[in-house]
Amino acid sequence: MLNLQKLHFGGDYNPEQWDKSVWKQDIELMQKAGVNLVSLGIFSWAKLEPSEGKYDFAWLDEVVELLHQGGISIDMATATASPPAWMTLAYPEVLPVNFDGVRLSHGGRQQYCAASPVYRKKAAALVEKIAKRYAKHPAVVMWHVNNEYGCHAPYCYCENSRSAFVDWLKKKYDSIEDLNHAWGTDFWSQRYYKWKEIVVPKRTPDGTHPNPGQQLDFKRFSSDVTLELYKMERDIIKKYDKVNPITTNFMSMKFTYAMDYFAWSKEVDFVSTDHYLAQHDPLNHIDLAQQADLTRAFANGKQWLLMEHSSSAVNWQPRNYAKTPGQEKRNSLSFVARGSQGVMYFQWRQGQAGSERFHSAMVPHAGEDTRVFREISELGAMLKAHPGISAHETNRAKVAMVYDYEQFWVMMQANMPTEDMSYPDTVAKWYRAMWELGIQVDFVPAYADLATLKQYDMVLMPMVHMLTDKEEKTFTEYATSGGNLVVGYYSNISNRTGRVKLGGYGGNLVKNVIGVYVEEFYPLRPETALQLSNGLSATLWSELSRLNGAEMVASFQGSDVDGSVAIAKRNLGSSTAWYQGTELTLESQKSFFAEIASELGIQAEGGNGVEVLHRGPYRFQIDHNTNSVEVSKS
Repeated sequence: MLNLQKLHFGGDYNPEQWDKSVWKQDIELMQKAGVNLVSLGIFSWAKLEPSEGKYDFAWLDEVVELLHQGGISIDMATATASPPAWMTLAYPEVLPVNFDGVRLSHGGRQQYCAASPVYRKKAAALVEKIAKRYAKHPAVVMWHVNNEYGCHAPYCYCENSRSAFVDWLKKKYDSIEDLNHAWGTDFWSQRYYKWKEIVVPKRTPDGTHPNPGQQLDFKRFSSDVTLELYKMERDIIKKYDKVNPITTNFMSMKFTYAMDYFAWSKEVDFVSTDHYLAQHDPLNHIDLAQQADLTRAFANGKQWLLMEHSSSAVNWQPRNYAKTPGQEKRNSLSFVARGSQGVMYFQWRQGQAGSERFHSAMVPHAGEDTRVFREISELGAMLKAHPGISAHETNRAKVAMVYDYEQFWVMMQANMPTEDMSYPDTVAKWYRAMWELGIQVDFVPAYADLATLKQYDMVLMPMVHMLTDKEEKTFTEYATSGGNLVVGYYSNISNRTGRVKLGGYGGNLVKNVIGVYVEEFYPLRPETALQLSNGLSATLWSELSRLNGAEMVASFQGSDVDGSVAIAKRNLGSSTAWYQGTELTLESQKSFFAEIASELGIQAEGGNGVEVLHRGPYRFQIDHNTNSVEVSKS
């Protein structure tokens, strides 16, 4: 468990990039800025094991002692994120193979196949050395396994991966016939009679695509096989340290999707995450808020920590804008308000060389006499002045939104009704509408139980394409036992294997519970915008549908499906359920949600660029219009 007597403040420290003469200066500047924690050794494998089986810890020992003497705690990393050159030269099978069957080269980072026996053996040996050496050191207060699993090569299509995938399938399915049924392999003569016939879903001839069920299972497998790596390292550490917590840093960003963090969060002692602003979006603080709320959902009551973000510009987006004065404080405190146990950065000192040399840091190229370092120091002092924040969780919202990685995975497949649909974009639009209204939102997974759902006055389901019968029943019970439910288009279309549910799209939940019978999809052309019968504006999507017990709120007009249901509602006694059969524009989505919130008596706080959050007795008011932050205690 993390120390609840303070908020953590610091970042990745990479002393191996600098001459020893800089190390003492680093400690002095850390003390000046209020740093109390650094992540150490994340990318140090080549320095710690310069040749196979030959280790050098002298330099790391020296750094550990300097930090300890300086009163700075250590988040000790296992250094396994990037195998050294000697390994990939001697064992090229460690390198991952991409979708086109091309083996990737050494020279970037994370250049390993998660199913590689060689990588696992070598990584385990390194972790054993590090854990045994530093487990009892008083400066080490937590452990940092690997780094950003699944960021750069989440899927490997080599023979090791194929063999591991088949083993995974044997555990998932009772027989190969069960697999054939789940994948629907009688289509295109894809039926398998022996396990050894199964391949990984690599590129197929032009105009064709791998089996949809196979693609889904391969993504599930890829998340699981990578999670095995984390658990392997975690369990080695636990042999030597049964006290300090162990984590690995997730990536809570809109475009990251490969690892199922709801599943991963069950295996870490506390959740940690990295977040970098979407620089193209001038309102990127809304995406930041969404990802922080999502991280809190992963944690599900556990502690969580912002392990990485930037002090100013990042270096890997098309246009890397520097943060404006005061923006960094707003960004950081938005995370703290939503439950983070502190604020950490990549990295401490901005690098002179390497591909991230123009990525901002706590100490920029220009040194300490800079706005960045002054603002960082001001934030450090502010966090130090409010240690009591760490003892409280962020207050629960009245509204929950369903988020599920498997929906992301299935919507990435080809041959959908339209390529213009985007699961993350629709989720972001629904969240943004609520954020701009000043209504706080929590996230829940699609497999949430009824007790979890009943904690909320309203549950939103944007584009939840796949639901098991059990999951569909849970949402039905929620809607019919006092909970208010909003179901978006293209939801509950299939089960978790991707097999379409027959008898009207949306299954029992849409057809009978809400009462809308959907016959056929009519996606709109990109340039088409419709005005619905109630004046709201819609894009991307329409449906041929009719009422089946629901009340019409808005119908399509000026379309190929005039009179069909665009928005419907049904009174279910003590609750109401809505169906949204189209993609509303942002302003129309806000109007729709505002009307529902008013009807249900859900109160807004803030809005119009101001967010107000409560964490126990602490009130955070972050005004993005005036670039100001207020933290007060009742």
